[in-house]
Amino acid sequence: MKYMGSKAKVARYIVPIIQDHIDRSGFETYLDPFCGGCNIIDKIRAPQRIASDCNKYLIALLQYIQDGGELPGYIEREEYAAVRANRDAYPEWYAGYVGFVCSYNGRFFDGGYSGKTQTTGGLRDYQDEGRRNIEAQRKDLEGVIFLHKDYRAWQPSRCVIYLDPPYEGTKQYKALEPFNHSELWQVARLWSRDNVVLVSEQQAPEDFVPVWIHEVSRTMNQNKTVPSTEKLYIAKEVLEREGITPSV
Repeated sequence: MKYMGSKAKVARYIVPIIQDHIDRSGFETYLDPFCGGCNIIDKIRAPQRIASDCNKYLIALLQYIQDGGELPGYIEREEYAAVRANRDAYPEWYAGYVGFVCSYNGRFFDGGYSGKTQTTGGLRDYQDEGRRNIEAQRKDLEGVIFLHKDYRAWQPSRCVIYLDPPYEGTKQYKALEPFNHSELWQVARLWSRDNVVLVSEQQAPEDFVPVWIHEVSRTMNQNKTVPSTEKLYIAKEVLEREGITPSV
């Protein structure tokens, strides 16, 4: 599913690393507290997969998709504007669909309307692309437990956890409060005591080390991309406990 900050393009690199830690640790639960478009968890194999997010419209949409709900047809600009102005007047899943699939780059009512657009590569129907992405993903979401929950409310134990928070210094979704990156790392430290925690970010405190680094291009608008670096971090404490030497 399209989502700002989606890991769809790098999932083929990240998933094997996460899967190796699941298999190595023997932990039965995989937890994704910033599930977003679920482009990682849909490829993970674990007895129990849990996906949560603080956006209730996103979780309602994912549950609707999982339950086999029929997706809407083309959403016109006027309908998009009506839902954006009064999203609570609509079913939560529908507001989620319009907000993510019909906003440019999956920026929930924050990227401008996205429909059919003439680009340098020709005419693109972004909504149709979004629908087809969802349909292709639907089967892989079977069995995932979806919860509307702030990541700080979790108290996990013996889990493999993947944290993909808003990156520090990058555009973030409009929220009631700015994202506290220092608190995120404190939580990651606490959880690392009896869990395996992997964190996607561009930089990290000294007690976390990268286990994967990859150069990517980040989309700014329909015709512009900029270079960027993706990194996956783990606490030194976890590597020492598992007897692993980082390869990066």
